[in-house]
Amino acid sequence: VPEGLVGRVTAVSPHVAEVTLVTDPSVRVACEIAAGGATGYGILSGGDAEGLLVRHLMGTGKPRARVVTSGHGGGFPRGIEVGVLQSLTNGVRGVEGVVMPSVDFSALEDVFVRRAK
Repeated sequence: VPEGLVGRVTAVSPHVAEVTLVTDPSVRVACEIAAGGATGYGILSGGDAEGLLVRHLMGTGKPRARVVTSGHGGGFPRGIEVGVLQSLTNGVRGVEGVVMPSVDFSALEDVFVRRAK
């Protein structure tokens, strides 16, 4: 949607595409976190009512930073808006963060399908 990333197409038929939302824990998204000219990277994976989770953060990341798809791994093209980094913590597997999604998933009706290159 114009606001940002909704999810990944997981099944198609002649007139309908089924999408697994980015909020689903099974979806992984390589992300880039832009923080004042510096860049950090991480893997977004589902979440809860508080927001999406980004793990394995490397590089720079600061709260209020913009989070977009990085294009790494070929799953999503680079530069699709994901959300805003809300907080950072030191987790068992390194630095983790909570991302408030750009998309209001409760208000979705129609979405555009974009083919990854």
